Amino acid sequence: MKNFVSITLSDSRAEDPSIKDKSGDIIVETLTSYNLKLYDRVLIPDEPSEIKLALEKYIYINQVNLIVTTGGTGISQRDITPEITSEFLEKNIPGIPELIRNSSYEKIKTSILYRGLCGVANNKIILNLPGSPGGVKDGLRSIVEVLPHMFDLIEGKQGH
Repeated sequence: MKNFVSITLSDSRAEDPSIKDKSGDIIVETLTSYNLKLYDRVLIPDEPSEIKLALEKYIYINQVNLIVTTGGTGISQRDITPEITSEFLEKNIPGIPELIRNSSYEKIKTSILYRGLCGVANNKIILNLPGSPGGVKDGLRSIVEVLPHMFDLIEGKQGH
């Protein structure tokens, strides 16, 4: 069984724990329904140092196979998740964010402002999802079917 980490990036939720983390809930519910196991779930503010620490921590834990972030992928000044993520990626997988943008565009035109990344770092898949619950649903729908193949390729179990 593959393990995942859910990282929610939100200044408001980090300051006020009474605000429900709907996007994080969707990540956990969706991925566990696809037989992935939750390794850890964290909620941190949009602070570069905190994002970097969280990614560094989970990238080097052998039991973690997938790191999913939600939030910080727009164009506001505090949206810095892709910039921090890019520091760690060894391989970029641009098709997945493209698919996420395209699949969301018909419903929400502002989805074209999504700047999230997907790639591989230390044999872990890292996926940046939008912060909205709808964006998370669309994003996960775009990737869940290919995750097993991605894991196999990273582990060298399956060729093309």
